[in-house]
Amino acid sequence: MKVTRTILLLIATAGVIDSCTKTETKTSVAETNGVLLAGAVGTTKSWTLTSITQSKNGGAAVAASGMPTCESDNIYKFSNNSAQSYQNTEGNSVCTSGDPTTIESGSWAFTDDGKTLLLDGTNNITSDEVQSSDHYYIGYLILTQTGPLSVTQISATSVTLTYTFTYNSDTYLITIVLAKV
Repeated sequence: MKVTRTILLLIATAGVIDSCTKTETKTSVAETNGVLLAGAVGTTKSWTLTSITQSKNGGAAVAASGMPTCESDNIYKFSNNSAQSYQNTEGNSVCTSGDPTTIESGSWAFTDDGKTLLLDGTNNITSDEVQSSDHYYIGYLILTQTGPLSVTQISATSVTLTYTFTYNSDTYLITIVLAKV
């Protein structure tokens, strides 16, 4: 009986010591989404637009049509570095000769729950360019001017972001789908 009790006490003590030495590493949703968006620490991932839709005042979403290639082929690059840098650059085609190659740049971060992507930066497009006919959609695609972006879907190969804005008393919901380049 004494031997059994001693063995049970040793087993219990070993279990307590073992449980104290284990460390759990828990990855937050924000960190997981950061790796999906920008790759592992020290790497960069690039994305391009696959679709953009807009709904007005809660109505049905309508696909953007007639977007020029010079806007739809832009590259959105997210780097998982100490600055968490972000850059939106011209793709292979340019709408207007002399347009800046870098459309916008800054830094990115996810909220702790991973549901919101925050971009802080500047854009190089003038308000005249946004209003011009050859840049009809560019205002929708400059992500640093829209405020927080809701993350509705994120994977290693695609990201769906939404944001809202009000213009002339109408509220618009914009949905942007990006695919990994």
